[in-house]
Formats: sequence, structure tokens, C-alpha cells
Amino acid sequence: MTYRLQCAAAALTIAGCNSADAPKGKQDAAEVASEMKGMNLRAGQWEATYEIVSIDGAGMPPEAMAMMKGNKTSVRNCITPEQAAKPDADFMAGQKDSKCEYRDWSMRGGKISGTMSCAIEGQGEMVMAMDGSFTRDSYDMVTEMDNPGLPDGMTMKIKSRTSGKRVGDCPAGDKI
Repeated sequence: MTYRLQCAAAALTIAGCNSADAPKGKQDAAEVASEMKGMNLRAGQWEATYEIVSIDGAGMPPEAMAMMKGNKTSVRNCITPEQAAKPDADFMAGQKDSKCEYRDWSMRGGKISGTMSCAIEGQGEMVMAMDGSFTRDSYDMVTEMDNPGLPDGMTMKIKSRTSGKRVGDCPAGDKI
């Protein structure tokens, strides 16, 4: 679930819409997705890198946290011209049917920020705050995730960094 939400965050960072400066308060997935209609995404092959910068967790074995810290994952995806022209809620990793709430999303002037809280079965509520910058061809974002309701009384706080860039045209036949 964490990786899926990070992918959703990465997808949001490559948006370039003109939303208002004022905080929006509570928003649902449809409202956030409607802001994405003005996206200024450049189609092509994108490479995204996700890195865990720090991790803290009560009840978690220190060895497990040490193994996770500094862990980097890179993926490449093709964004077609059609997908770039008409993004929808599915573009946000299928969040339109999730049990997530959004608060104060802002995507303006090359900056993105907002908070997403999601009810996760068996894990309570996970809250993720995002702050970063983007252009048509790149993005860089820091995410702080807090999940206090893990099984056996464990908690987890993760600070991560997601960055990405357009690396060229899509290979023939490749799609997201």
C-alpha cells in the first residue's frame, strides 16, 4: 500500500495546474482529480526514484528500520499523449474509490503540497504530507508518512524523497 501511495504522490507531482493559492480544506478524490484537468504534463518515458530518507517506529526491530533507511527504488513508465491530455482519478493510482481524504492540495507555480489520510484495513489511519516542486519534465518531492495504528502496537514514521524526470520518448508499444 505504501508503494502505491508513493506512486500516487509521484503522479501528482508531475501536474502543472493553476489552482488557487488559498488552502482548500477537506477535499475528496474527485475534487483533487478535477484540479488535474489543467495538467501540463509532457508525454514520454519517465523515470522516478523513491528513497526512504529516515524511518522511526515504536515496536519495530532496529535491524528492519536500518535495512529500510536509504533503500532506493527506480521505475520507468511511459505516459502517452492521450494520458497526458486527459488525466483522471485513475491517474492517481486508482484513488477515486479509496478510503482516502485529501486536505489543502495546491498545485501552482511549480509547487505542490497537500495531505492525504487513508483508512487502511487492519492498520488504522495513515497520514501522508507532501511538499515539493515540479516542471513539465521533472519533479522533486519530500513525503512524511505517519502510521500509528499498526498491528501489535507498532507505529511507523517514514520520511521519503521522490524525484523523477522525463528521459525521452516512449519505446514503441510501451504504455503506463
